[in-house]
Amino acid sequence: MKKWTLLSIELLPITGFSLLPLFFDLSYQINLYMIWEGAYRLYLGEIPFKDFGIPMGAGSWIIPALFFKIFGPSLYTLAKAQAVMNIISGVAFRWILVNNGASFYTRFLSILIFSLTFILGLYWPQYNHTVIIFQLIALGFLFQYLNTPQQKLSLLLLGASAFFITLAFFTKQDAGALGLFIALAVMAVHNYQSRTVKHGIFFGLAVIVFFLLFILPFLQYEFSYWFNYGQPPHFSRLSVYDLIRINMEESRWEKFYLLVITILLFSQWRKGSITRVEFSFGVLVVGILVQAMIYQVTSYVPKDNNIFFHAFCCAFILFQLQKESWYQSPFTFTVFTILIALWWSEKYWKYADRFIAKALVTQVDNDVVSINTYILQPPECNLYADLSTWKESSLHSFKHIRMPASTVSGIDRVIKQVQEVRTLKEPIVLNMSELTPLAVEANYRLEKGPLWYHLGVGMFDRELRHFTSRISDHYYDLVIFEHIPTLNNFYPFAIREKLKEEYQLIDTFDAPRIVYPGTIEVYSRNK
Repeated sequence: MKKWTLLSIELLPITGFSLLPLFFDLSYQINLYMIWEGAYRLYLGEIPFKDFGIPMGAGSWIIPALFFKIFGPSLYTLAKAQAVMNIISGVAFRWILVNNGASFYTRFLSILIFSLTFILGLYWPQYNHTVIIFQLIALGFLFQYLNTPQQKLSLLLLGASAFFITLAFFTKQDAGALGLFIALAVMAVHNYQSRTVKHGIFFGLAVIVFFLLFILPFLQYEFSYWFNYGQPPHFSRLSVYDLIRINMEESRWEKFYLLVITILLFSQWRKGSITRVEFSFGVLVVGILVQAMIYQVTSYVPKDNNIFFHAFCCAFILFQLQKESWYQSPFTFTVFTILIALWWSEKYWKYADRFIAKALVTQVDNDVVSINTYILQPPECNLYADLSTWKESSLHSFKHIRMPASTVSGIDRVIKQVQEVRTLKEPIVLNMSELTPLAVEANYRLEKGPLWYHLGVGMFDRELRHFTSRISDHYYDLVIFEHIPTLNNFYPFAIREKLKEEYQLIDTFDAPRIVYPGTIEVYSRNK
């Protein structure tokens, strides 16, 4: 088959699974509000740490903000941005495989696993995943350099790798730092194999320079207060006990892969058949596994944010198989493709289920005990929303996004309340809820201060005193507050108590949450 035909086949699962969610109405997701507001603030020209505070860098908002400039600041624009980022991540993953000598069969099967595990589950931007995308790009440049170290562009490749690994760090510190350690480990192996440290020193210096460029301009804007590198008022996210406990209780796939890859590497080393490329790729995959095992502890939301390790580990195993003649058979390739698709069926089933359920499912009878009815739970124990009742708002910023019907009607009422205030004066609104696109729909000015209102994570006692003081002074015309009783100060409980004392509760409706239900409360200063 021709080169371009093979390339098209490899890109098919990447583009297909990246674009698939755009053909469906999507459900509002947790943490989506923060990505929207960060991108919107950059879209308005605001400066991180000066106009809004965040405990990480602004890397995760760069691409969404660019898409806001092109398509406008709506939630659906975020899905478009993520589709493009997914394509970039898949191409970067393929780039790494190419530079490690993977055959077409190995590349396609590995890309299929990557697409079904990492790509298909990501239809919203999420900083815990965006950092991995930047890391993949950095590793792509790094392995391109390893494959062509003597070319004139080698220093540019190393410089680009250093830039993206730095960008990864200033997207999310924990995964970014681990990605940097992986890159340094791969670079150290290359330095040892080539008996030269010249380019390794250049890579290290480039990382330092880019770090300084990301830090120095923001020092005047309280960077050292907001950015979480473990200093007060922040705290370290790494607990040795939690790291040991969670990986002993869970991480079955990670430990299984680590066992298999260690055996394969040791076997090759004993035979003296391991090549430089195979060893470097082995170091990368082991590093990815270690990263995944740590990352699930330091960044635990969403639950599967470390799922990227499957594709790398399977690629390493398939890389060993491609030396066998039976592996090159089209029959073997077809069987492997079908089995991989069945292995990760839950990722695409949620899309197919919408059509199959209509054809095969009859009305559920609660009087008949079945797998669907044998557990009866009171509403207060049900932590998962019934998405079948969700609907779409007619507002542009919420187009193609499904939310509870109560939320949709509540949004309309909030906009009317803001407009009523506007007939008298320019409204001052504090929005401590997940409905951040209200800033566009209700057209009010954003507050300076924390982008993220999680007490102890995205804001601290200083900000708590600031908001409670303003509430006591009746500074805000309206306050939109989201109460989530099962989450620890996700929106500060103390602010809600102060609102109850000083403001009048004029409206309540459901928060757009799939898990851990919440209520959005609207307060007016006119008691």
